[in-house]
Formats: sequence, structure tokens, C-alpha cells
Amino acid sequence: MNISLKGKKAVITGAAKGIGKSIAEKMAESGAAVGIIDFDKNTGAEVEKEFRDKGYECVFASADVSNYDSLVAAKNQLVEAFGNIDILVINAGVSRKLTIPEIDPAEWERVLKINLSGSFYTVKAFYDCFTTKTPEDEGRIIFITSGSGITGTGGGAHYASSKSGQHGLMRTVSKELGKYGVNVNAIAPRVIVTDLFDTLYPTEESKQDLVAKIPIGRFGYPEDIANLACFLAAPESSYIHGQILLMDGGRTL
Repeated sequence: MNISLKGKKAVITGAAKGIGKSIAEKMAESGAAVGIIDFDKNTGAEVEKEFRDKGYECVFASADVSNYDSLVAAKNQLVEAFGNIDILVINAGVSRKLTIPEIDPAEWERVLKINLSGSFYTVKAFYDCFTTKTPEDEGRIIFITSGSGITGTGGGAHYASSKSGQHGLMRTVSKELGKYGVNVNAIAPRVIVTDLFDTLYPTEESKQDLVAKIPIGRFGYPEDIANLACFLAAPESSYIHGQILLMDGGRTL
């Protein structure tokens, strides 16, 4: 299937690296103008230049997703640049693998504020972009969550709780915005090979133990998530709504 996002305006949070950058690049390759939001100003500006050098229409907006006013300012910058927003990918987040005794109240609040409150703040900041949509002029909101929100494993109680919360938020947003022709879904990866991968699985033995648990026999990569995100952003996915799409190579039964 040849996915086309030509003429669409997409915004991706946490897009300076990893899964977010891969999604932004894939959407740009598919014809969308992309707005990348990230806390890292230097890397965000570098990605903007990289994309523009490849001929993509790209605008970088610096924002801290845990700060609502910061997101409103980024939204205003991107709407001014693009006119409106058609696709919103809520990807920014943090993870730190800890047990419950190791999670102090400050760490709990930090992860919940970035991952869950940050998702809500992003939806709220961009909400009015989607209430002007119609079934003939579709909108898309895609949450990048985690299989941890289903299994309770992975990054610890604070991380799993934040991701479960995202699933509840996604379903509420899907109920509110569906009538405007906006499809809202979540992609829930488990382990994906990003910068954090070698920290979580530092030895070859640990990597082999992990891949043995994946029925298709390989790890997931940011490009896998980007491919699904582009499909969910395209008209071909218009009857998929309010769903959590677990993406883990069949590892979770």
C-alpha cells in the first residue's frame, strides 16, 4: 500500500530523536509538512535543518510538554506556519526502570507529569485544531504509549501507570472528537531499538534472552512504529478508532 499524506500538516512531540524523529521523517517522506516539538533546542534545530536539506517542509518548535503554556506557544507557532494541523502524534515521554522501593515521590511525579500530564496538555493545546475537522476533512491523533501500560512490566510502576493513563485519555479523546471526523488511536510498542536499548540490555546474552521471547525472531525498530503511524494517519485507516495497537512482534500473549 502506497500511503500518501500529501497536503497534510503533522505535528510530532519528542521528535528530535528516536521513535518521534522516525515518525516525523516517514510522514515527511509521505508528503506531509511536519512540525517537530522537542525540549532539546539544539537537536531539534539540527533535525529541522536535516529535514529541510532533504527537501521536506519542516518547522521546529521548542517546548516542554510538562508545561502547558509552553505547548500553547509551540502550537501557535506551528499554526502560524502551517495554517492548521491535521495530524497530531503524542510521542514525548521518559522512562527509567525502577522498582517500587526505588521510586521516590519526586520521581513518581516527574514521570507522571511528563508522560501523562504532558499528553493531556498536548491534547488540550491542540484541541481546537480538531474541532474544525469534518468527515470530509479528516483529522488524526495518535498516542505513542507502551505495552507496559497493558503488561505492567518494563519501566516500573510509575512508567506503566503513566502509559495506562494515556490509554484512558486516548479513549476519552476518541469519544469527544470522533463526531468531527477525527480518528484517535494508540500505538503501544514494547522494546524498540533506540538509544535506551543498550542501557536496558547491555550484554549480548541479555539481548539474546529477549529476542528468544519474540515469536517473529527480531527486535522492533523505530521505522516499524513509523510505518504504522503513517497508516493510522492516512485515509485508509478511517474505521480504526479508539484502539490500542500493541506492537511487539507477538511477544505479549
